[in-house]
Amino acid sequence: MTTGYGYWEVSIEKSGRLKLPTGLLRKLPENERKTFYVTHGFGEYIMLWSDDAYRKQMEYMDSLDRNLMRVKLYRNAFLRNTATLECDAQNRIVIPKSLLDMYSIDKELVMIMDNGQIEMWNSQKYHEKFDMMPEDFEKLNQDMHLGHYLSEKEESNGIS
Repeated sequence: MTTGYGYWEVSIEKSGRLKLPTGLLRKLPENERKTFYVTHGFGEYIMLWSDDAYRKQMEYMDSLDRNLMRVKLYRNAFLRNTATLECDAQNRIVIPKSLLDMYSIDKELVMIMDNGQIEMWNSQKYHEKFDMMPEDFEKLNQDMHLGHYLSEKEESNGIS
C-alpha cells in the first residue's frame, strides 16, 4: 500500500522525458517503482498513478453503472488519454505530448505525491494557485481545523 507524500520541482526534456525524483521513488514500495499510469488530472494537472493507486481508481470506476450516460462520459474522458509508462534503467519516463500540450507543461513541472497519486503541474500555474503568505496559511489551517471547508463541500454537492 502506498502512503507516501511529497513535493518536487522537476525539469522535463523537450521529448517529454523526465527523471523521477529519487525521493519520490523511495516513498513508493519497491514493487511500485517501475510501472506508472498517466492520465488527465481532476483539475489543471496531469495525474501520474502508482500501480496500487491506479488499481484503486479502476475499482471505483468499475463499481459505477456503465449504462448511465454520465458514468460513460466520465469513464471515456478518464480512459481516453491514459497510458502505461515504464521507467527505464535511469528511472525516466516519457509523458505523452498530447497531455503535456493540454496542460501547458514544457520545461518545469511540480510533482505533488499524495498516497501514490502524483499530480504534475505546470510550475508557474502551480505557484500562482498555491503560493501563499504564512498568515494566509495560518488562516487556512484554522479553517480546516474548525471544519469551515464543509460548507464548500456541501455547495459543490448542490446542498445549501
